[in-house]
Amino acid sequence: MRRFVFWVVAGFVLFSLGHTKTASAASGTMYTWTPSKLYKSSTGTAYYKKINSGTAVAAYGKSNSRYKVKVGGKTGYIQAYNLTAALTKKTVYLSSKLYTTSSHTKYTSVIALNQKVYVKESANGMYHVHVIGTNKNGWIYKSHFTKPSATSNSGTTSQTQPLSSETTSTQTTTTGGTTSETQTVSTSSTSSATLKGLDVSHYQSLTQSSFNKMKSEGYSFVIIKATEGTTYTDPEFYTYYKYARNAGLSVHAYHMIGNSTTTASQHIAEAKLFYNVLSQTKAKTGYVFTGYAFEDVEETTSNGITATWWKNSAPVCIGYFLNEMKTLGQTKVGLYADYYDWTTYLENNTGFWPSDTKIWLARYNVTLGTEADVWQYTSTGTIDVDGYVDLDISYDSDF
Repeated sequence: MRRFVFWVVAGFVLFSLGHTKTASAASGTMYTWTPSKLYKSSTGTAYYKKINSGTAVAAYGKSNSRYKVKVGGKTGYIQAYNLTAALTKKTVYLSSKLYTTSSHTKYTSVIALNQKVYVKESANGMYHVHVIGTNKNGWIYKSHFTKPSATSNSGTTSQTQPLSSETTSTQTTTTGGTTSETQTVSTSSTSSATLKGLDVSHYQSLTQSSFNKMKSEGYSFVIIKATEGTTYTDPEFYTYYKYARNAGLSVHAYHMIGNSTTTASQHIAEAKLFYNVLSQTKAKTGYVFTGYAFEDVEETTSNGITATWWKNSAPVCIGYFLNEMKTLGQTKVGLYADYYDWTTYLENNTGFWPSDTKIWLARYNVTLGTEADVWQYTSTGTIDVDGYVDLDISYDSDF
């Protein structure tokens, strides 16, 4: 009888040990790279709690696109796409667009400099990131994680940003009264100094004092949104134009492309709207429009522009618009584009538009990396307004 009990007990112990070993066979440590729900099952919608991004979990294998995990003493399931085997925390050192894919054709928002992110993976020279403290995910250029050389200056941060080996001059941009960015910038053969500027639209709440402050802080020019597509006029264009001219700023305007059609008539119609709005500035504000008229060519949620359009149609469509502006009588024209689109699709196809077209490029980077007349170097500058503004540098004395 005693021998029987011994073997029963021993068998129970062996069974228990084997069962425990099987239950503990975790496939490894994984990390929540985005905020995640700890579901009660591998298929249901009920969940125990929410897990912060950057949390380490013990994973026990995948079922129905979810991993069984243990975290904080609780076992549940997390969506596989919310987990990654490796996670790195990085700082974005330059204002950056958050693109929807690594092909960087469309972006959802702009991430401020010094923002902390979790990096999941990389592709095409970009990092796939989650912006810590938000619900934002997307792709950012790797170059935006390179820390510019910096020196301390009375509690402020000074960033030196060289553009080329040409003759250079230095200027300081004060943003919000706290951060100064000292930019070593190349000057063209026609300009002995670089000029500070910014671009605005109705998205900024501006007053006459706002433009006066721009002038007092050393800004020389402003580029204001006027139109978009074939029917839209920015509701603040004439008001801001008058304020800027009153403040003594050099004032220019831009039109946002509204379509991705390849027919000439649509682009010509957009040019006509833009020209007609600019031609009314004298009647509306008391000032004749004397600046440059830029076509802003970039992807929006409504214009349908794709990588295919950029590759096959962009240069000729831009030509339809800018040549029509010249025909109508606007002698000063320009083109705005992202650095990638310019260097990939446009730089070698400039013969479609007027040869004296000014080039205005956006690149939120430590260097511009190519020739241009105006460089939009950040979208998170601050002046005496609510929200951020785009800041620019011009190498052309016309600005």
